[in-house]
Amino acid sequence: MYHLEFHDLETRIAKLINLIEIFKFGYVTNHKHKLQYKTDIHTFVESEYEAFSDLNLRHMSLFHYNYYLFLSDQIKQPIDELTVGNTPKHIDAIQQRLLRIHQQLLYFL
Repeated sequence: MYHLEFHDLETRIAKLINLIEIFKFGYVTNHKHKLQYKTDIHTFVESEYEAFSDLNLRHMSLFHYNYYLFLSDQIKQPIDELTVGNTPKHIDAIQQRLLRIHQQLLYFL
């Protein structure tokens, strides 16, 4: 069952990576739904944060703890548009942090 929790975490992280990539695409192309994409990310992060706040596994698993820290940072400073030219770099930095957690988890699995 513990192994199942890691697969569930991997799925959640992959979904968040995809949502961030969609927002980055919407920002770069100035897509008309980019605000909806940003709202989707914030909604997903808030729901994940609430789920992980009650989960005791975050105290016993480094992967869950790192993901929880990522979520808490996103709650404090959500993804938003910065000055021209800096937003894609900011989004890439957020993605790289999440991708490191994901890659370490995939290596473990």
